[in-house]
Amino acid sequence: MRKWWIAGVISLLTIFSAVAITVFFWTQTPHGTLHYLAAIGLRFIYEPPDVQNYSPAELRERYWREESTSAEYLNYVSNTKDTIALTTEGGIVIRLYYPSSAKNLPIIVYYHGGGFVFGTLNEYDLLCAKLADRTSALVVSVDYRLAPEHPYPTAAQDAYAALQWVYQNAPSIGGDSTRLAVAGDSAGGNLATVVSMMTRDSSEAFVDYQVMLYPATQSIDLTTVSHQNFGEDYGITTRQIDWYIEQYLPDESDRYEAYASPLLAEDLSSLPPALVVLAGFDPLKTEGEQYAKKLQATGVPVRLLTYESMIHGFANIPEFPQSEELLDEIASALEAVF
Repeated sequence: MRKWWIAGVISLLTIFSAVAITVFFWTQTPHGTLHYLAAIGLRFIYEPPDVQNYSPAELRERYWREESTSAEYLNYVSNTKDTIALTTEGGIVIRLYYPSSAKNLPIIVYYHGGGFVFGTLNEYDLLCAKLADRTSALVVSVDYRLAPEHPYPTAAQDAYAALQWVYQNAPSIGGDSTRLAVAGDSAGGNLATVVSMMTRDSSEAFVDYQVMLYPATQSIDLTTVSHQNFGEDYGITTRQIDWYIEQYLPDESDRYEAYASPLLAEDLSSLPPALVVLAGFDPLKTEGEQYAKKLQATGVPVRLLTYESMIHGFANIPEFPQSEELLDEIASALEAVF
């Protein structure tokens, strides 16, 4: 009997060792070490949308059907509420995440990612709720309209209109308009800095801080170093990004505008301080670095934080411990502001 037990333990150890060795080899790339959870996810979970064989509407239906309906996010907030930000263009749905029943809360207006084509409020429930909890701020998630049905500049206009509404109506939703930050990931990171530019250009300048998570900052050059290194096998692909650009910016001349490609803006001065967060294995890494440096060159205080072993989108993947670390970093950056 004892021999069988020993044989079983040896078999389990052999299997475990084989799996560990296999995963280790998956983490080794020509460009550094990938986090083991990212390596496993890329093999079995994170499948890029099949943008060549399905329409945006068909892909949305597929991914929304698979979208998690978990109520875990409710563990991090005292209350959530959907409401309508009324604008001259109509109504924009926003979702409010309250960390407590306190009044006069600082505000973070959040713009989700998805290449301007995908993304829903539900998909970002957990991230926004955790962000509210970690920062003790009222987080407002914006359901801006999506391309290709609503190409540029619709998303930017919706993002700005919702931000203006939140600023003007802050007391009625329990917020403090004198403590207001914007944040977003990927396409949403683009929108976060674009609305900061819009407030500056309109002489309102009420945004106190901007948080950009692996932002899309230009739509012109898909041959950057990070596109060459990470454009095929690391989740989001260069081919996919090109398709997103075609949906959001079908008129190629629009791609050179500052509100579409903020990296190309002639003037980035007088923008609010920024936290720019990048992933090491991300096709957008180079343009994110370039944007952070360009902001710094104009005198904008910038903190550039790179998670070297991570892939694009990691902030919204709660299984990654780095997503929790990032929330702490955002809270720390906003502490002085709030």
